[in-house]
Amino acid sequence: LGDVYKRQGLSTMATTLKRLDFRQHYADYGQGLFIVSAEKRLPKDQATLNVGQKLGGALAPLSIAERKDRIASLMAEMVAPNSAVTLTHIEVLFTPYLDLDVIGALASLCRNRKICIVWPGYISNGKAYYSEHSVPEYYEGDLSLFQETYIIND
Repeated sequence: LGDVYKRQGLSTMATTLKRLDFRQHYADYGQGLFIVSAEKRLPKDQATLNVGQKLGGALAPLSIAERKDRIASLMAEMVAPNSAVTLTHIEVLFTPYLDLDVIGALASLCRNRKICIVWPGYISNGKAYYSEHSVPEYYEGDLSLFQETYIIND
């Protein structure tokens, strides 16, 4: 489908898909980060991983410095067995001491893999937001910086 978008003059960076197109063509995608607005929009026929549970247990025995150093490799290990996976409970990724570009970290996991998430904040004007600007967990990520990132509209 990326080629279809290119032929139509559309960018493959942070592409917006209609929910129906997503449902009909999801199987045709080889890789990408798919961001949906609600859990009921997630594909039902693929592995699901609870990120909070998986990473929480792995990070707990580590020092804060070790957590920051190991988060990327732990995430990669977590998704490695799957060619398509849904990640739930991703809020742990916004923990301030991890100093993580959440969208960038998720997008980096999508090489030869499809990852679906429910964004726990909101998306506006090509940016993904989490929490309020006044809290330490606040996150703002520019979705246009990442190829093969898809926002599924209702």
